Parts: sequence; C-alpha cells; structure tokens
Amino acid sequence: MKLSRSTRISSYVVLTLAGLFSLFPMVWMLISSFKNEREIYSDPPTWIPQVFTLQNYADLFGRFNFMLLTRNSLIISISVVVISLLIGAMAAYGFSRYKFPGSDWLLGGLLLTRMITPSSLVVPLFSIMESLGRLNKLDSIIIGIAVLNLPFVVWMLKPFFDELPREVEEAGEMDGLSPVSVFWRISIPLAAPGLFTVLLFSFIAGWVDLLFGMSFSTVPEAMPLTAGLMQMQTGYKIYWGAMMAGGIYLTLPTFLLALVFQNYLVKGMRAGY
Repeated sequence: MKLSRSTRISSYVVLTLAGLFSLFPMVWMLISSFKNEREIYSDPPTWIPQVFTLQNYADLFGRFNFMLLTRNSLIISISVVVISLLIGAMAAYGFSRYKFPGSDWLLGGLLLTRMITPSSLVVPLFSIMESLGRLNKLDSIIIGIAVLNLPFVVWMLKPFFDELPREVEEAGEMDGLSPVSVFWRISIPLAAPGLFTVLLFSFIAGWVDLLFGMSFSTVPEAMPLTAGLMQMQTGYKIYWGAMMAGGIYLTLPTFLLALVFQNYLVKGMRAGY
C-alpha cells in the first residue's frame, strides 16, 4: 500500500520531533559538561558555554578515579559477553537440536524469568555472594548481570540455530565429526550474525548496569563506571559538571557501537525472530 505524500510528510515530522525530544537530554548533558560550576547554576541557563572548560573531564580521571572504574567496567562487560556467548550458545543449540521431555516447558520458564523485576533478585543474590565472601569483588557483579542476560541470549540464539540446515551438520557427522565438533566447527560459524548481535547486546548490558554495581560493591576497586557516577552525589554537594561529563563518557561507547553496527543489530534481530 502506497502512502500519500501528506501522510509521508506527517510521519517524517512526527519522527523528527520524537527524535529531537529523545536527543535533547543528551545534547544538554554535552553542553553542560563544558561549563564551569558557576555557569551550570546560572539563571537563566545558557545554551552555549560562555567559558569553555575541560576541567570536568579532567576531574573524572583525577578526583573521581575514572581510569580504574573504566577498567572495571571493561572487565565486567567482556566477562558478561564471554559467559553469555559460551553458556547461552550451547543452551540455545541444545534446545534447538535435542528434544527431551519438558524441554518446551523449560524454554518457556527461561522466558518467564525475563518478566521478573531485576531488583527482586538483588536480595537473594546478595545473600549468596555474602555467604561466599564475594561482595566487593567484580565476579559478583559479573554473575548477577550474566544471570539476567542468559535467558535473553538463549531466546535470541535459538531461532538462528533452528534455521541452520541440518544437512550440513549431518554431512559433518558423516565425515567423522563428533556432535561437539559439529557444534563448534559448523554451527557456530553459520550462526555468526546472531552471535555478533548477542555480543553487542551483552556488552551493552554489562557496560550500563547500575543495579548490581551499586548493590554488590562499595569500594572503587570493584566499582563500575555507573556506580562511580553515583558517587558524585554526596550529602553535601552534587558535582553536576563532572556528572555531566561522566554521563557523556559512559554513553559514548554504547552510542558508537549502536551507530556503527546498527545494520547488524537490526538484521540480527530480524533473523533471530
């Protein structure tokens, strides 16, 4: 069905306004990150910094130790990616290729876990980590994020494995490959688009997590960037300039990933679902 010219124009206008509305907080955060403290509190507010400064960004790596927090976030995000891809791919392949009593119920149960509020899992996971002595450790945060991310990974990857031609796998078995070798040497390469999509989503999930970072860590040595941002809000003062700069610093990697690989994300999700 071909849309009329007026309908197309109206759609473009609505989408443009919605896009500008969504981008406004980011633009204001970027502008404020280059202002000094006095100008941030000025009334009326200024759209263009009268005194352009990079001191807020310097404070991130000086006063607020963002170099250490960046290392922690990278370790958390990469670890979540490895765990999610390793366990999630094997589980998704198992659900796709091997039917057993209750498999559909178990797969549905994984989907139900996505409906559970993440905050409701903090207390039991906190108790488990405390009993194991893993609080204020990066691995407690990694496990918490991975637990929430794995059901998504399984449901995301299973359709990819469903669509793979079984004849190729059977040919590999006839050539003497074991089921494990077929999985690693044939199925995994063929499912690469889905794996790449899951990799991006898993990395972003680990990078932007605040819930477990705030709940399981109170020391900088095991604190991600998101939790580090919250340390800029004290009982006596809010470091708005540094917080705006930190927000830009935290958002930039995920924004660039989504911008550069948006075609892969869209194609991967379409192929998976």
